[in-house]
This record gives sequence, C-alpha cells and structure tokens, in this order.
Amino acid sequence: MGAMELGRIYTLNLVSQDEMLGYVDTVSMKDQEHVLLLSRLPQRRLLEHVDLDKVEAYWVTTQDVTGSIQPSLEQIHDLVVSRVENHTGIAIIEGIEWLISIHGFSEVLRMVMKMKDSLHRKPWSILLVVAEDIFDEVQITKWQREAPSWNIPKNVEFVEFDEVAEDTEELELELNEKPLNDDGSTPLSFLVRIPREGYSKDIARRRILQWRRMGLDVSSAEPALFQDSDDKGFEIYKSVERKVRRAIELDNRLDILLERGHRSEVTKMRFRVRQLTGFDDVESRIDKLI
Repeated sequence: MGAMELGRIYTLNLVSQDEMLGYVDTVSMKDQEHVLLLSRLPQRRLLEHVDLDKVEAYWVTTQDVTGSIQPSLEQIHDLVVSRVENHTGIAIIEGIEWLISIHGFSEVLRMVMKMKDSLHRKPWSILLVVAEDIFDEVQITKWQREAPSWNIPKNVEFVEFDEVAEDTEELELELNEKPLNDDGSTPLSFLVRIPREGYSKDIARRRILQWRRMGLDVSSAEPALFQDSDDKGFEIYKSVERKVRRAIELDNRLDILLERGHRSEVTKMRFRVRQLTGFDDVESRIDKLI
C-alpha cells in the first residue's frame, strides 16, 4: 500500500510498536505536516523513538500529569477535531484495544465515525493503531468499513540529517533496510563522526535514534540531551560514540566467527557487544577462536 489519502481514516494492525514509532519519526522529520500522536507510552519512553520537538505527543493514561490525556472518548475526539480544523497533518492514535475494553466496541466505533465526518475535505489523515485480533468477524467488518486496513510501506526510508559545521553542509544519512546477518541480527554501520562544532541536542537525539534502530543499547547517551551546557553534553555523547565505534569493529569480527560455525558463541558475544559492555572479554575470545 502507498501513502494515505487525505481526508480518510485508516487502521494499522499493530505488529511491532518499534516499527510504528519509526514510521511516526520518519513522517515528523519531513517537516511538511503536523504530527499528532496519542500513545500508551509516556514521553520519557517516546523520547527513545521520536523527536518530541517535532511530534505533538500525549500520553493516554488515567494519571493526571503534564502531557497526558485521559482515556476519554470525548477528550480524544475533541483534541483530534481541534487539530483537524487547523494545519495539515496526520494523527496517530494507539491503544485502541484499551479504549474498547473501557468503553465498549460500539462507543469507540461511534467516536471513529464522528472523527471521520470531521475529516471531510480536510488535509488530514488519521491512523488508528490496534491489535485486530480483538475483533470478532462482525466487528472487524464494521470497523474496516469506517477505517480500512493500511500497512507501513516496505520502501520507507529512515532519513536523518546531521549538520557538519566544518564545511557548513548538511550530510544526509540514510538507514535503508538491509539484509539480516546469518544469525538474524541487524548489520551495524559506521556513521559519520559529529565534531564539536556541529553538535547540538537535536543532532545528538537523531544520532541516538539511528543507533537504536541498529539494535545498540545507547541509553548511556541520553543524559547528553538534558545538559544545560552543550560542552558537557558533547563529552557524554563522545564517550558513547567511541564505544559504538568499537562495538561495530568487534561486531564485524564476529561475522568471521559466524562464517566458521561458531553460531552459539557469536550470539552470546553479539548481545554483549550491542549492550556496549564486555569489550575486552569479547575481543580476547575472538582472538582465541580466530
């Protein structure tokens, strides 16, 4: 399936939350439309997946905290409709099955129909994220009549832009889909180093997202995003960047062991490497086996 048509509501069957949030992040980076996200994850968790400076995100929860919205059909409807009246954009609402468990199928479907009416001739699309196995045969027919199924295009490219101040150019870094390694892991790639002159919190946030998509645990880099001083933030970022580059070097050497049949050992060592731990032990073991 291709791009969503404006003025319509679609349903995404939730298979992978990471993939769904990766799509949200990709759409937000285009800066061409407003992106509204209602999520079952709090902002501190969403920060691992999307740039909250580019996504208007709300945590759907019964807790009364900043940046949250109650699981009230009226509140959700009013928020979405208020945005549809302005801007051009896309609204993504997840946790539909939770809303159904609270309010019942008929009431949630009625909200969807009202939102569908509000979209008429509006430059907006709405994506409802739901685990479709909660529907029975009658319900799925009624639901898809209002919000037909849609899938994230397989050719979506995750594109990031790093500012490199040394030559004042923007370097486009693309993480296209790559074939998996023989053991099912995602290949790692060296990314261009970020110099101090080109560093900012926004650049660091985007790079952390890139690393996470490669399967690296870079949670130790997150404190860089909350430093008042970019100098301090850069030092934190740089220390993690050095670890990542060493991890990639070791990961590439593990490919050699995998080719020689050491699948079990490679799996264990690859997990440690991608957690950015145990480098010396892993390197020593690789040297012995090679």
